Amino acid sequence: MERPWGLSGPEFLELYWIALAVSLAFALYVRVRLRGTRGASPAGVLGVLDIAYLTGGPRRVVEASVAGLIDSGALVPARNGAVRLVGTPVADHPVDQAVLADAKRYQYRTLTLLITSVSEHDAPHAIGRRLSELDCLVAPDVVRRRLRTGVAPMALLFVVGVARWVTQQVVNAPVWPLTLLLVLTGLLIWGLLQPASRTLTANGRDAVAKARAGEVTGGWGGTGSTKAAELVALNGFGGHPDITLRAAARPRPRPRVASSGGSAAGSFGATTGGGCGGGSSCSSGSSCGGGGGGCGGGGGGG
Repeated sequence: MERPWGLSGPEFLELYWIALAVSLAFALYVRVRLRGTRGASPAGVLGVLDIAYLTGGPRRVVEASVAGLIDSGALVPARNGAVRLVGTPVADHPVDQAVLADAKRYQYRTLTLLITSVSEHDAPHAIGRRLSELDCLVAPDVVRRRLRTGVAPMALLFVVGVARWVTQQVVNAPVWPLTLLLVLTGLLIWGLLQPASRTLTANGRDAVAKARAGEVTGGWGGTGSTKAAELVALNGFGGHPDITLRAAARPRPRPRVASSGGSAAGSFGATTGGGCGGGSSCSSGSSCGGGGGGCGGGGGGG
């Protein structure tokens, strides 16, 4: 039997394994190199909301803003995990402004809905773009481009493997070992193309480390660098010092279906009792009209 491309099946598989290992090492190197970039140190000290974005993205930014506004008295916790606006507070930072505007739109706004709603605004995402300009965060489009570059050799190897697979089919050579390798290669390509939610540079990781060491001092942040805001920026709302607010920020359980079922059962009982008043089994002189029980115990039995 003629050997496709002048290589036997085992020889091709051996070369494929070597090429796959080399291309995997290159893709991992590009991925690690992406996180290790370091530019000039950012001018000034990063603020609370900057650190919040680096540790948790847009949602964490809003959580830190809400924590700061509660500490400042602009937002007051209410019952059932809600907050309400007090007076007409003025905020300088766009994220704080978005939080206050959302809270103003409703008389009472639950923390979970408030945080989720404002997280979708542009203001929290603008912080990420600014951090990219400061070389603390790799821009998402740059991440995707470099990841595609990293897997390019592996993608080329995959194409070569598919061509070999087709050739082996033509000459009726065994293809199942190569098929498994192609599946493995495809899974590796897919996995290596998945970006992290945030890709911090060395500057970004240094800033977070300094913040965890207690060196957050305000700057561009915007929420006044209160202690609660710092804790939330680093750990999410689960790190808020007020246990009541921590519980309020968690999604509340849905009402039990059994309670509505009980109401339905009561309605059904009232309906059947009312049906009794229709009088198919009651005599005309019974006390059915006085209540449902009068039918069963009174003239209905006569």
